[in-house]
Amino acid sequence: MSTIANEQKQGLDPEFEHTAIPKEHRKSFSSVSAVWYSFPLVLTSAVIGGVVTAMLGFKIGVAAILTGNLLLCIIVGALSYLAGNTGENFAISAKRTFGQLGYLAVSGLLSTVVVGWFALMVGLTGDTMFRSFGANLLVMTILGGVLYVAATFIGIKALTILGYIAAPLYLILGIISVVIAFKNGSGDIINFQPIAGAGALSFGAAVTMVFATFTDSGTMTADFTRWAKNGKQGFLAAFTAFPISKFFAEVIGAIIVATGVVLQPETTGGDFIMILADAGPFLSILAIIFVFINLGVGCTHCLYNGAVGWSHMTGGKMRTLTIVLGVIGIAVAISGIWNAFQTWLNLLGLIVPPIATIIIMDQLILKRKNDETKKWQPLSFIAWALGALVALTVNAYAPQLSVVVAGIVSSAIFFYIGSLFTNSTSLNESEKHA
Repeated sequence: MSTIANEQKQGLDPEFEHTAIPKEHRKSFSSVSAVWYSFPLVLTSAVIGGVVTAMLGFKIGVAAILTGNLLLCIIVGALSYLAGNTGENFAISAKRTFGQLGYLAVSGLLSTVVVGWFALMVGLTGDTMFRSFGANLLVMTILGGVLYVAATFIGIKALTILGYIAAPLYLILGIISVVIAFKNGSGDIINFQPIAGAGALSFGAAVTMVFATFTDSGTMTADFTRWAKNGKQGFLAAFTAFPISKFFAEVIGAIIVATGVVLQPETTGGDFIMILADAGPFLSILAIIFVFINLGVGCTHCLYNGAVGWSHMTGGKMRTLTIVLGVIGIAVAISGIWNAFQTWLNLLGLIVPPIATIIIMDQLILKRKNDETKKWQPLSFIAWALGALVALTVNAYAPQLSVVVAGIVSSAIFFYIGSLFTNSTSLNESEKHA
């Protein structure tokens, strides 16, 4: 309690890295939802929406975007419902399903990969400023990284404030970009066809792309939605992001590409910063501010996920880990790893979704009575491995299908079948009311 009091005296919210959040420290629905709905309203969403549209055409592309977002709604919404009920972050929740030591593999993987996403978006900040405004690449990358680390250090309060600012700014500038694109390009977006020579992309693969951009932080949604007052508000907070804000963000990119104003849309997607940069000094200044605020939302959320996860695993403090991981992320961004964008998406789409599925099956659907003192929960790891194997097989031999759907469905089936042969049993009605 002395640590909490000390943090509050400094104007900082206690982050409850190692315990469930007490009811009196839970936050309003508007506060929690602002953290989530602002997260997908980032340039990377416009890029993905544009890439999918360039390769599939407008009608099928938007259908794939909607399907991927509805799938995210189911997975992230279920995990958020659990988090709102328990007040536990992802690492604590994972212990129940994967074991007192086993959770380290799961939490360690996800908490590390989000730092990779942080590095990716820090690098994208410098690159966007360089390509759009001719700014110094190295200086802009470092400046962005330092600003994002500083904001994350403040904690959940900063993520909420950023959300209140970033979301309307994205909507305003995104709509302005669409209007400009309509003036300079074609208005017949509905009949936009795939770009010739852009490469083959199936509907299933597009769904995986849409899902994979948030599969990691989506799986770690408990770090954000544990602040909700209850499970219902936790779910609704996630719903504001998936499908609502992410779908909107990606459709903006889809529309811009469908007007035909983007050069090489199969790689640059619906990135609309160049449109704003060429639209006069006022919009150029707004675009510069937008780059740092908008990508800052993504960076702070990912770094927050990583810091909360690693702080629990190491017994440290979130803010200490924010600085350590932030420095590492900035160094990685300078090295250029953010260019491996597609590689990250493929990796996440294969191995992460079964983790979320297994937690949902264990804690929400089957409501198993696990021995929480066990160091390892073998069934969870077996189901994860088999689900990932199915996803890898689909990716290798049937890439036209959705790898993420294959991983989710197969891991759920494997976990359910395995639960029938283990000592841990589902709670029956008499146990619920005992």
